[in-house]
Amino acid sequence: MIDQKQIIEAIGEALTLPAPDIDPESHLQDDLGLNPVEVADLLEYLARRFNIVFEPAEAQQIKTVSDLIELIEDKSLE
Repeated sequence: MIDQKQIIEAIGEALTLPAPDIDPESHLQDDLGLNPVEVADLLEYLARRFNIVFEPAEAQQIKTVSDLIELIEDKSLE
C-alpha cells in the first residue's frame, strides 16, 4: 500500500523540492506555483511511479497536495 510519506517524497522528486517543504494543505497552483502544464506533468510522473491511471475528470478535481494524496491512496487500493 502506498502511504502519504511515499507520495510526498515522489512529489518532491518530481518538483525537485525537499519533502519536508511539501505541506499536504498546499495548493498546487497557488502555493507551489505550478501552471496547468506542470500539474499535468506531475500527474504523469506520479501515474508512472505508482502504476496508476488518472482519469481526466479526476485530474481536474485535484487542487491540493492532500487531494492528490487521497486520490493516489484510493487508486492503490483498486
